[in-house]
Order: sequence, then C-alpha cells, then structure tokens
Amino acid sequence: MPRRAAEDPQLALHDLTEAMPVTEDQIRSAVERAVVDTYRRLTGDEAEIRAVVDLRGAHWELFRTEDGVETPAPVANPEFPRLAAAAVRTAVAELADEGTRKRVLGAAAAKHGQLVDAIVERPAGQGWYVDAGGIPGLLPPEERIPGEQLERHQHLKVVILEGRSRTHDAVLVVSRSHPLLLHRLLEQEVPELQNGQVVVRGIARDPGRRSKVAVEAPGGDIDPQGACIGPRGVRQRAVTSELGAEQVQIVAWAPQREQYVKNALIPAAVDDVNIDEETHTAHVTVAPSQLSLAIGRGGENARLAAKLTGWRIDIAAPAEA
Repeated sequence: MPRRAAEDPQLALHDLTEAMPVTEDQIRSAVERAVVDTYRRLTGDEAEIRAVVDLRGAHWELFRTEDGVETPAPVANPEFPRLAAAAVRTAVAELADEGTRKRVLGAAAAKHGQLVDAIVERPAGQGWYVDAGGIPGLLPPEERIPGEQLERHQHLKVVILEGRSRTHDAVLVVSRSHPLLLHRLLEQEVPELQNGQVVVRGIARDPGRRSKVAVEAPGGDIDPQGACIGPRGVRQRAVTSELGAEQVQIVAWAPQREQYVKNALIPAAVDDVNIDEETHTAHVTVAPSQLSLAIGRGGENARLAAKLTGWRIDIAAPAEA
C-alpha cells in the first residue's frame, strides 16, 4: 500500500539532490533497496519484491511477483514503516558519504598543487578544518606555520596537497608550510613567472622564519631577482604579507656551483668557494666581519643555503682557514 511523506517524512528525499553530490536516480535506487531489504527481513518473503519510490510525490509502494503475477505486497507488521525509514536514512547517509568522498578525492586530483583561498572553520586537535574553495579541507599540525595564530572565519592562502579518505568522508589536505605555497604565491604576483621569462630553480624554507628562493631567467633578457622583488619591493612584500613574519630572500641561480653557493649565502659577501666532490662539501671563505652574517642566527642562513644548493657548507674566516 502507498506510504505518504506525511506518515514518514524521511522518504521526502527529492530535495536532497540539490544538496548532495549524488543524482536523483542514485537516491531512488538506494531508497528502493532499503525498503525491499527491510520488507524481506521482516516477512521472510522469498518472492520477487519490487519497490516503486516517487521522490517528487513523496510516496512509495511495494509489489511482489509470484507465478508471473505482480500484486501489491502486504505490509502487516506495524513496525515496518519505522524500520524502513531507519534503513532509508542509513542508506541515504552512506550514499551521501560516498558521493562526498568521490567529489573531494576528485577535486584533490584535479587541484593538486593549486593555491586556493581557504576560510578557517574550526579546530581539529592541533590542526584546523577549513573551507577550501567550497570543499572540506584539513590543515594538519605538520602543515601549519609554526607559531601562526588562526581564528574562525579567517581567510588565508593554502596549497592543496592531497585527498585523504576517512571512515565516513574525505578531506582535502592543505598546507601553509610546504615550499610549494611560496612558489604559488610568487607566481600569483610575478607575471614573468607565469609566462616563463623567469623560472624557480629551488626553494629552501623554514616556515614562519625565513626562506630562500633561487630564480633564473632562461632567456637572459631579464633580471630574475628584480622581477620577483618588483619596483620598490612591492611584489616581494605582497608575498611575505601572506606569510606573517617569514622573510623571503630572492637568490640568483647560477649553473656554476661555486657561484650558486655564493649567491645562496646572501646577504653575506663571500670571498671564495672551493668544492670538495668527495665529501660533497662547499668550503666557503668570508671576511671576519661577514662570518656571523654568513652563518646566521642559530646557523639558519648556512642551513638554508645548504638546503637550496644541495651542498654541505663549511664556512670559515681567513684566520680560521
């Protein structure tokens, strides 16, 4: 016999197609299976059972076929409507979860490495849940900028790393600490990076503190550092404004290893660089007045230069050498 939505509001499901990443046919099929399975479980009827669900009209009917004759299926158990409604809720929830999971994982694959404007939503332990362009995202603790204070409804730039499937859903994993974020922020501000006149050769980042970016102009017809810094530093400031207190140094990449190491140690002036292939070490000589600048606070400048160039860097003043 027909069951109306007034008797069971959970079966008025047509409007869910607007809010869920599934089609009306998928919802209808899930509801029909749930109703039929509930009927079989309660009655033990082994005949062919068919449910007809009208989502728009908000009602459903059951039919059984025996000896080639289809008739309305008798529903004598008074618990059937309630149990069927519970089964429908579960089936639709699972369908929604799977639809959302597919949508999120699909977006992760399509948008991997992209820069998006995210809105901070709520804490997730030491991380935060965010709205990453209309898709649920997670900023894990290891992808946060150390010391950065976040608040609900705050807008911030993040880079999409991957999709992470969980028990009932999936999320986009986004990052504020990955070097790719810095790369994308530079591309956003520097037209020469977008059109290929300037390319990024390497990034070494200590999130929240300091970063070094090596750039080159393959055509040799433009100053790559100047392009990234911009007139009066406007482009560089636009990038650092998205990173809090983090300092960003633009380094000129060089094909000569010695020159590249020299450039990477800015702002220190380097007198000489000798490469030891066997130990993979760059022995650097600086004036005594430049020693602390070359090493940096806590060894930070030398450490970032080593990460950028790929060489172990040993720094000494002439007297020590």
